[in-house]
Amino acid sequence: MDKKYKLVQKVPKTPKSAYNHGRFISSLIHHQLKHFNELEKYLLKAREKLTNVSKIKTELQASKYLKKMTALLHPQGAEKPQRVFQRRRVRKTARSKAKSKQVKRRRR
Repeated sequence: MDKKYKLVQKVPKTPKSAYNHGRFISSLIHHQLKHFNELEKYLLKAREKLTNVSKIKTELQASKYLKKMTALLHPQGAEKPQRVFQRRRVRKTARSKAKSKQVKRRRR
């Protein structure tokens, strides 16, 4: 595989501890909630109930609220799920069948 760029930084995988449902929200998420709440005031009609952002304390509550608000801002994405492209089937030749048998033997 030829590298397209000279300097490529490898990004490590996100650890499982990066998201915790019960953890209190950070100030960054709190400010994001405030901004979404301001948008909510303009998007929702007067008869609809506004969300009280001061009651949102955990990451789970914040993610549910942000998901709801994102669906309001981008209704085209909320209507239908994205289409998952299926991989094309590749015809197996006699040589590739022999290789797959060798791999199965190694796994045993």
